[in-house]
Amino acid sequence: MSLLEKLNLRNVQRVAERDPIAARRAKFMGAVEEQRGYLAKAVKGERLTQTIERKAKDGTVTKVERPLRVWFFQQGDSWFLQPRYGARVMLLDGKSNAIQAVKLADLDAIFVALGKAAEAGELDPVLEAASQRKTKSQ
Repeated sequence: MSLLEKLNLRNVQRVAERDPIAARRAKFMGAVEEQRGYLAKAVKGERLTQTIERKAKDGTVTKVERPLRVWFFQQGDSWFLQPRYGARVMLLDGKSNAIQAVKLADLDAIFVALGKAAEAGELDPVLEAASQRKTKSQ
């Protein structure tokens, strides 16, 4: 008797019992919390980098500092926050892609408001639009 004959083999189709709307909300709210952590570092004047390990073909490992992917930036005298879903910038009202603030510290309240809006379902259409993959035109 072979090893496979001893196993109880079946043909099963796996069913994902995951709500895509809830998954998008959770992903976005997690990213908002991550960005709040980055903002706290920026307010303290800390560098916005992270150290990662790179492995070369010969097996040696080196540590490299890489800039964090933050959603906020300063332009002129104002600070702007561009919410993202993954790598895509979200169009919050269908045409605007950023929220303006006067000071860097003001951005935390905006992050909190975005998190609450996502939790309440207010951003579901925006998250849905941002989650759609664009097909390549041929």
